[in-house]
Amino acid sequence: MSEGAATVKAEAAAVRAILHGVWDPIGAGVPEDEYDSYLWPVLALLRRKAPREALASYLRWAADERMTVSVPEERLERVLDMLVAVDVAA
Repeated sequence: MSEGAATVKAEAAAVRAILHGVWDPIGAGVPEDEYDSYLWPVLALLRRKAPREALASYLRWAADERMTVSVPEERLERVLDMLVAVDVAA
């Protein structure tokens, strides 16, 4: 595996852990890969150094519109803190 592929794999694993372990709108013991369809857009936002509000808007949309389950704002804020702390390549 190339160094670049290993980096992306590590970044994706970090984002997956946050989405599954903390964000988790469904909250019913879902499989680890349940939120992978949201992982890649979140990772793209992080790599583009998108504003925090862009991440928040995307995650709100994903939970509220796609899953019809709201995530409490304090949990969303914790998720955002964790996501922006992920070390991603630009």
